Amino acid sequence: MLADNYYRLAHHDVTGKPRLHPTAVDLGCAAALLAELIRERRIVVKEGAVAVTDRKPPDDSLMHTVLDQLVAEEGRRHDVRTWLAFLSREAAYQIAQRLLRGGHVRVTAVRRLGRQTGVIYVPVDMNEAARPWALLSLRLRRHEPLGYDELSLAGLARATGLESFLLDGAPTTTYEFLNHQVGTLWPPMRWLLFHTHAAIGEAVLAHRT
Repeated sequence: MLADNYYRLAHHDVTGKPRLHPTAVDLGCAAALLAELIRERRIVVKEGAVAVTDRKPPDDSLMHTVLDQLVAEEGRRHDVRTWLAFLSREAAYQIAQRLLRGGHVRVTAVRRLGRQTGVIYVPVDMNEAARPWALLSLRLRRHEPLGYDELSLAGLARATGLESFLLDGAPTTTYEFLNHQVGTLWPPMRWLLFHTHAAIGEAVLAHRT
């Protein structure tokens, strides 16, 4: 699943710790869930808003849950940023739970001064956790054609500031190839990425001030 692979990219393959500021991870995960629905032609993003195009329940329970939330608010026409902010409150947790149900991660308590302060989702197999983004990185560095899911993952990485990790040490031409490839995505996905990048920029600016 696209959101699962984004979650893997946004978290360390061994420790499970986030590679970005938590707010950026949360917004990126929210965007990844919307991207799954765009891929399945359940929604589109146009004119700054999210529109439901197919109410048929997806087979995946998490996608079904998100689509139900969108359908319930259809009449209010919330913009993309509103949905990103709303979904970001639970998106990372929901994706982690999907990975947990699939046996891909295990829950480890985070302790400080002898007290549990939270939990972290640690990959069961670090090679499996790294495979999606490692293959994507390799194909980008080789300037190979990308499938839709790979291209969407590359777009999410770029929108959330993970491209420097994904392409660490790569020449400028590889970054240019990434930008060009992302620019060929279906317009609703490009709009989602645009608004995700802007939302993260605003959140980071607000945090600094």
